[in-house]
Amino acid sequence: MSKKTTARAAANARAQVSLTSSTARIEQVRTTLCQAARLITQGETWMLPYLKRLKAELDRLEDDQDLLLQAQEIANAAPRRAA
Repeated sequence: MSKKTTARAAANARAQVSLTSSTARIEQVRTTLCQAARLITQGETWMLPYLKRLKAELDRLEDDQDLLLQAQEIANAAPRRAA
């Protein structure tokens, strides 16, 4: 295996790990968001600022995950273009 191929495989593995941790973090924020929403519907309106921050965090995480997926697609397509 050439150095270039090895480096590409290592980069792909790092991207996969990053994508996995990103997905786990998104699920964690979604769960917390649902809990906050339940509390708010039960009258705990003091949670509204937290709900707003959780929604913003979820949007940011989802945007980052989309970029990671795009980067992975570009990286996977690169060897085919070079050939």
